[in-house]
Amino acid sequence: MVVIRTQFDGKQILLPEDLRGLPPQEVIVIYNSRENALESEAWLKAQEATFDKAWDNEEDAIYDEL
Repeated sequence: MVVIRTQFDGKQILLPEDLRGLPPQEVIVIYNSRENALESEAWLKAQEATFDKAWDNEEDAIYDEL
């Protein structure tokens, strides 16, 4: 699986030059509009404190050293 950041021109997904010519295959597309991006960013920021609390414990501290 490869994650590719690219653009959608309203009709097609524009692959980077080095990926053109790949054989046909199934892909997963996550469309994030600019309006949704700002809303998503605000939502993630609001959840940050909750995630900090969930991950700030002795059991998970071992992963900090990996």
